[in-house]
Amino acid sequence: MNMKIFFTSLVLFIIKTSFSLANEIFVSNDLSESLESLYEYNPKIKYEREILKSKDELLPKAFSNFRPEISGYYQKGKVDTSSKGFNITSDGIRTETNKGVVISQSIFDGGSSFSEIQISKNEIFSQRFYLKSIEQEVFLEGINLYAEFATENSNLILKKKNVEVLKRQLELTKEQFEIGEVTMTDVSIAEARLLLAESENLESINNLNSLEANFLSIFGKAPQKPKIEIPLKSLYSDFDELKKKALEENPKIKGIKYKIKSFKKQIQSLKRKQLPSVKLEAEAKINEGYFRTDSKREVLSAFAKIDIPIYRSGLASSEIRSLRKQATAEIELLKLETKILESNLTSSKSSFDYSISKINAFKKQIESNKIYLEGLKQELQLGERTTLDVLNGEQELLESSLGLVMAFKDYFVSYYEILFHLGKLNAKGLKLNVTLFDDEKNYNEVKGKWLDIIE
Repeated sequence: MNMKIFFTSLVLFIIKTSFSLANEIFVSNDLSESLESLYEYNPKIKYEREILKSKDELLPKAFSNFRPEISGYYQKGKVDTSSKGFNITSDGIRTETNKGVVISQSIFDGGSSFSEIQISKNEIFSQRFYLKSIEQEVFLEGINLYAEFATENSNLILKKKNVEVLKRQLELTKEQFEIGEVTMTDVSIAEARLLLAESENLESINNLNSLEANFLSIFGKAPQKPKIEIPLKSLYSDFDELKKKALEENPKIKGIKYKIKSFKKQIQSLKRKQLPSVKLEAEAKINEGYFRTDSKREVLSAFAKIDIPIYRSGLASSEIRSLRKQATAEIELLKLETKILESNLTSSKSSFDYSISKINAFKKQIESNKIYLEGLKQELQLGERTTLDVLNGEQELLESSLGLVMAFKDYFVSYYEILFHLGKLNAKGLKLNVTLFDDEKNYNEVKGKWLDIIE
């Protein structure tokens, strides 16, 4: 009966094999609540959201190239003139005033403004996927911590049960020693095993205290009752299909691709700036004191101005070369991240499949160890086994039970790692009960703003 009590904690790891993972993502209620808190609290996610909002301003900035610029001016000063050969009464010092409005409108800039629009969009899209990537990284970090806490908590339950069993075993051994059935050596061995179990129990308690502090800093709240709860099912038997999905949907990969597009458009924009540009300038001004102190005139003017870049001191070619190098570097980064993704995906899938076999193996091992231990106890009563044999049998059973706990942790973590590689480890993919951050809301609000109003 004692051993049945000892293993009641394993109920936490009973698996529901009827659940299908192929078409639906599984998240337990407690994990879901923890991730919801993480999504709303985490400062790193909030920081990247604000960075994205700042990137959204690139689009109205690009659109501003198509709008006129209007400026006013006012000048007032002293003018000293001295003319020879003319009978002009305005010689001498006079006060002159100029005031007016200038309107400048770009008509054609070689097409660089259109390139700027594409650049801004690519930069914004790249930042959106970077935000998704950061969200995934934060979630994976949180899930790893959640799994560590749940595993250590389960280990503590098992170790506490082990201490209780060893205490009863020590009491029984002492009683047997008093009636001469065992020796003092058996008592010493039982005491040593109990002290070791109590030490391991204390170690788990200290680990839990440390993990709880980390949990609070990441999730923004203390853990409730974390437990590893997930169905046991094979996932994506076709690895090539899995890899294809990951390369298509991983946000980090998609973000880098948009970054490459941005660099290419920046190169295009610089090349177009080398073409002639046409600008229309109009001015309305009032000039007072230009001839005599009491003179005044009103001037309206309009000019079409053509700028033809001829030589820019080597700046243009230097900027283009620099951007080409950056684009090449980003292409190499894409290759590197693709290889890393494939490698990590292979590792996660292997760990996932291996953990399933480990779970089944440990479950069978536990059943065998329980039968073996019961046999040892019966043989001990008949005098065919020693107390050390029984304690060793209990230790083997404990180790296989702890091994099962760790196998479930590996299965749990590798499952969510696969979702991470597939780009599904986010609030939307996990269907969390939160208000999702709308990465287009601010974008749509600011893209059409054109007034110079400081908010």
